Amino acid sequence: MPGNNCKQKETTIAITYEKTGEWQFFTFPTWEEARLAVNAARREGKAAVFYDGATLAEPPESSMPPEPPKD
Repeated sequence: MPGNNCKQKETTIAITYEKTGEWQFFTFPTWEEARLAVNAARREGKAAVFYDGATLAEPPESSMPPEPPKD
């Protein structure tokens, strides 16, 4: 099954932190591990995207990060 091969590929993600606004890059051995990290970061209100590697048609559990709190 082609999808499984794609999910086994090393994948890099980028996460930005509100205080610095800088992107930090993390590489995971599989797409599934990267997806879990993206979802965890988004639940914490951080922007997180797949940067490189296996990008599948199926979206992460939340398609957009939550809105930042308004002052």
